[in-house]
Amino acid sequence: MRHYSTAAVLFLLLFISCNTVNIKTDTISNNKEEAPEAAAIKKAVDDAYRVISFKQGQQINFDDIKNCFIPQAKLLNFRNDSLEVMTIDQFVELYKGLVTSKAFSAFYEEEIKGTTDQFGRIAQRISTYKTYINTMDSVAERGVNSFQLVKTPIGWKVSAIIWDIETQKLKIPDYYLNTDIKQ
Repeated sequence: MRHYSTAAVLFLLLFISCNTVNIKTDTISNNKEEAPEAAAIKKAVDDAYRVISFKQGQQINFDDIKNCFIPQAKLLNFRNDSLEVMTIDQFVELYKGLVTSKAFSAFYEEEIKGTTDQFGRIAQRISTYKTYINTMDSVAERGVNSFQLVKTPIGWKVSAIIWDIETQKLKIPDYYLNTDIKQ
C-alpha cells in the first residue's frame, strides 16, 4: 500500500509540474512582448524625424539634429548603387547645403510603420518611412530605416541609421507597411 501512495504522490507531482510548464510555455508563445522601453525608443526615433522636417519659410536648428545622435553616430545608405557612409557632422553639412541652396524649401519625413527590439541599453527600430520634398501633395520617396540606438545618461540616442530606398526594382514588402495609411 505504501508503494501505491508513493507512486500516487509522484504521479501527482509529475502531473502538476507538466501542467505548470505547459501554462508557462503557452503564455510565452502566445504573448508578443513589447520592448521594455518601446515608447522612449519610438520617441527618440520620432524626434530624429521631427528635427529634419520643416515647412516652407521655417528655420531649422541644425544643432537639434545632432542632439538626437551620439557624437560618433554613423549614417549609412544605399541611395545610389553603392554604400555611402557619413558621420553625423557630414550628414548635417550635406543637409544644410540642400536647405540653404533651396534644393529643399520644405521637407517632411514620417514613420509609416515601425517595430522595436531592445536588450538592456541597446535597441533597434525598423522604421518604414515616407518623405515629402518641397510639397505635401505627393510622396517623393519611401524606404526602410534601421535605427540603432543606445541608452545614454540623458536618454535614448541614435548611434546609427542604415537605410535603403524603394525603387521600381526594390519594393517595400507588405510586412513593412501599414495598410491603414494611404501611401
